Order: sequence, then structure tokens, then C-alpha cells
Amino acid sequence: MDHLRSIGLHVRSNFQSVASNSEYREDIELCPKDESNVSYTNSNHHKFQSSEKNGHVGPIPNNQDGTCSANELPLSHTPESTGNSSTWQAGWNVANCMQGIGILSLPYTIKQGGLAALISIAAVLFIGNYTSKILVQCLYEEEDIGNGKIRRTRVRNTYSDLADEMHKYGGTLLNIMQIIDVTAVATLYLELSGSLLVDTFPYAGISKLSWIVISTVILIPTIFFRNLTRIAWLSLIAVLSLIVMYFSVVWYSFGKSLMWDVSEIPPFEIQGFAVSSSIILFNFGTQFIMPGVEESMSNKSKFNIMVDITYFITGVLNTSYAFFAYITFGDDTKEFITYNMPLGVLQALVSMLFVIKSLLSYPLMIFIVVSSLDAMHLSILPPCYSSNPDKRPSLWAMIFRIVLVLFTLFLAIVIPHYTLLMGVTGSLTAPWLDFIFPCLFHLKLKWNRLTGTQVCMNIVVIFVALFGGMVGLLFSSKALIQAYIKDFT
Repeated sequence: MDHLRSIGLHVRSNFQSVASNSEYREDIELCPKDESNVSYTNSNHHKFQSSEKNGHVGPIPNNQDGTCSANELPLSHTPESTGNSSTWQAGWNVANCMQGIGILSLPYTIKQGGLAALISIAAVLFIGNYTSKILVQCLYEEEDIGNGKIRRTRVRNTYSDLADEMHKYGGTLLNIMQIIDVTAVATLYLELSGSLLVDTFPYAGISKLSWIVISTVILIPTIFFRNLTRIAWLSLIAVLSLIVMYFSVVWYSFGKSLMWDVSEIPPFEIQGFAVSSSIILFNFGTQFIMPGVEESMSNKSKFNIMVDITYFITGVLNTSYAFFAYITFGDDTKEFITYNMPLGVLQALVSMLFVIKSLLSYPLMIFIVVSSLDAMHLSILPPCYSSNPDKRPSLWAMIFRIVLVLFTLFLAIVIPHYTLLMGVTGSLTAPWLDFIFPCLFHLKLKWNRLTGTQVCMNIVVIFVALFGGMVGLLFSSKALIQAYIKDFT
């Protein structure tokens, strides 16, 4: 728990869609003034259109009596064609991914970076919003069809499909990076839960190792969810727990408002700002999950609105919580805000709410790892998903998930200074997966349609992410080396 800064460097909640084995193509004719005239095409080129204002989709009749041919099903019967998640459910999954372990260190970032840290939070959220949208935009090919209309055809399904467009082994490399990254995050959730539970119940006589094992056993039933719609309910509880935690901290801070002194906010200092920016930069990553979230939505036209609202609310909550917590504790602000809360009910409440958030985020991590492995089509591993999303997982799929959970448990228990090690790994992978890759894909796949401003924006984001990655790697490597030297001496 002494090296929690590295958790903030690594944390992300993020993530890729379920691998789709079908050759699904979705054509959307976007009309500037009449959004009800939307047509869809599946891989067999059966036409569907929306005839209702609420977006209800039904088949275009092929016969004069208004019926469909026997081999043509309504779009709702084609799992690959559209999802069944509402806009709210999609938003819960995105919000859950955005709230990483590093949020407990956000007040500490202001201690290190001052007002520049608050500006950095807003800037990183703005950039994350941008890269999330362009990543999904790259899944589509666009065609001008006249009269101000554009036909968008979804020709790629996953993040790895975009990487394959860059290089024939790009998708494999990206999946490997993501599996390593997300497995590390899942392990960190277990380790952090054990640490917080030990601090919350010091007289229970239960060790950190035992708490980690207990948490893992409790989580096993939740790892068998097979789609983001069901996981969204866990994300809902996780996000609500986090919101209650935020308001608990802010409520306590307002109770100490007579002690506030805004003039105590530290001035800009390069080393402190470097520490805070590296924590912030890798705390709000959601890019991995965006292709899957967009695919799972029943009304994909609301994707951008959902992203905007989710990022805005997250920004307001995080900046308010970080600011009020810091001006309450000032120079005494700890790396984990839970250590600043007074011993007793309030500290236990804040810690337990974050434990709930961590444990309910864990199934999403397992879902991403399994999806990424399926997307690689490894000959030595049978697929974990069938074509029917409602079918019970096979025995192999259930065993594999349990083995994966036990592997994360093993990492959390065995590897010394695991959080520091993952801080180094996160500094190497997070900037590429969250910011650099989406911009590179956008430049390559949409070059002919980009304005000069968009090209400049992509280039700026790439350089900012590279700088943040190098700073994070420097500080996390230094902390890891010092920890191992201390062990040996």
C-alpha cells in the first residue's frame, strides 16, 4: 500500500468488444433532417428500415401482402446485426471503465500538481472523449450518396480489426497487449480489495491473503456473464457505489469548510506536475470497450451523445471530489484518500464502497480477456463463445474462466511489489492503447476525409501521450528499483 501511485499510473477500466465471427456489415443511411429513414443491411443483404420514431426496426416487406420471405428474419432476430442494450446501460459500462483504481489518488494529484492537475483532468477527459469517438468512427466506411446523405457501412467489428488494417499481425499484437493490461488491472482489483479490507477490519484477525481469497471466491459466480448488457447491471451498482463514496468525501469536506484555504494550493512545479499528470493520464481509459459498447446498443445513433454525457458527468464528479478533498486536507493529503478519513464509520464506509466498486468491475475485466483470446482464434483453445448469446457457456468456457480467475489470484499473492511492476507495464501499454493507436488509425483510415484541424488534433494527442508514457515509465521504474533494492538490503 506504500506504492499506490503506481496503481494510478496503470489503471484503466478498459476494453474491447466481444469478438464476432460473422461477416456482418451494417449500412446506415444518415439523413441530416429526418433520422427515421435509416436502412440496415446484414451480410446476406436483406434490407431493414426503421419506420418508427423510437427507432423500432422491422423488415422491409418483400411480398405484396406485406410479409417477408421465409429466409428473411427481422433484424431483432439477428444477434450480429444489433444489440439490445439501452443507452443508459451502455453509459453504465463506460462510466465503470472510466473509474479506475487511481481515483483514490486524485486529491493527491492536486497536492503534487496544483491547479495544473485540475486542468489536466479536464484535458485528459476531453482527449479521451475524442479518441473514443474516432475509434468507433474507424469501424465504418463512409460513402456520399447525394442530397447531403452519407451511407456508413460497418466493415470492422473490434479494436483488433483496426490494428489488422495497419499490419497483418497488428490485431494479434494489440490483443496480446490488451490481455496483459486487463489481466493486470483485474489482479490489482483483487490486491487492492484485500488491502482495504485489512485496513477496514483490523481486529477481524483476517490477513490480507485471506481477504483476497475470500473476495475471489465471492466473484466466481459473476464471471460467467456473456454480454455487456448483463454486465451493465454490475456496472450500475459499481458506479452508484462510487458516487456515494464521492459524496461521502465531499460531505465530510464541507463539514470542514472553515479550514479551507484556496491559497494553499501549490504553485506549478515540474516534478510534481509530472507525477500528477502520469496518474491522471492513465486513469480514465475506456477506449477498449467502445467498439463493444457501440455494437451492443440498440440505438447506435445515440452513441456519441452517450459518450459526451458520460464524460461530462465523470469530469464534474472527479474534479469536484478531488478539489474539495484537497483543500480540506491540504499538505496532509495522502496518496489514498481513505487514509485521510477519520477512523470509524466514515472511513469504513468509503473503503467498503470502493471495495464494492472494485469487485463489481472485476467481471468486466474477465469478459474482456476472454473476448480478446477468442478474437485471436488460437488453434489450441476452443472458442469460449457460441453464436447464441443466451446459451449457457460450455463446460470448457466455464473451466477456462475459473482458471483465469485463479491465475489473477496467483499473481496478486505471489509477485512482490506487483503494483509497482504493473505501473511500469501500464506506462508502456496504456498510452498506446488509449490514445496513440486510435489517432494513428484515424489518420490512416480517414485521411481523405480529415480536416487540417483534425490532423493537428491527432498529432498533438500522440505527442502528449508519448510524453506522459515516458514520464510514467521513469517514475514507476524508479520506484520499482528502489523497492527491490530495499528488499535486498
